[in-house]
Amino acid sequence: MYSFCENSCTLKHNGENKDKLNVFTPGDFAMKTMEIILKPIGIIRSPYKTKSDAPRQGRLVQTLGTVEIFPEFNEGLKDIEKRTHVILIYWLHQASRETLITPTPDNPFPQGVFSIRSPNRPNPLGICTLELIERKGNILTVKGIDAIDGTPLVDIKPYIPKLDEVSCVDRKT
Repeated sequence: MYSFCENSCTLKHNGENKDKLNVFTPGDFAMKTMEIILKPIGIIRSPYKTKSDAPRQGRLVQTLGTVEIFPEFNEGLKDIEKRTHVILIYWLHQASRETLITPTPDNPFPQGVFSIRSPNRPNPLGICTLELIERKGNILTVKGIDAIDGTPLVDIKPYIPKLDEVSCVDRKT
């Protein structure tokens, strides 16, 4: 029999301390079994109707698209037009959630999805930094879109160069 304690604790099996094997908090178990529910704040409109139509990365194209924010979130757009760029976080609703290892267009050897930008992953969140062209009410016009038309929007963050820009990120092997 395994037992838990209220705060940070040690796993006990049949009353015997197993601290050298597994130390955890009750929150660890809850974290592994929790369900996260996301409510879309809007919808992305783009010329891409299928996955094969969409570019691999939005920064590689200059395609215009629009982001429609649902009315109940419109107030959250206050002052967004002061930004030149925004970061969209969206749900890749046509992606496979079963994939953990996959090949990439740039590498013939399969890699783990957490080390690449594959849309297929356990929690298929897409992220794209786009130029904000204009805001008209609850509609944002953006440049550099890579999402499929009808993609659910999860969040918008401002792009802030001193926080978001990283000059050298790849490790030398």
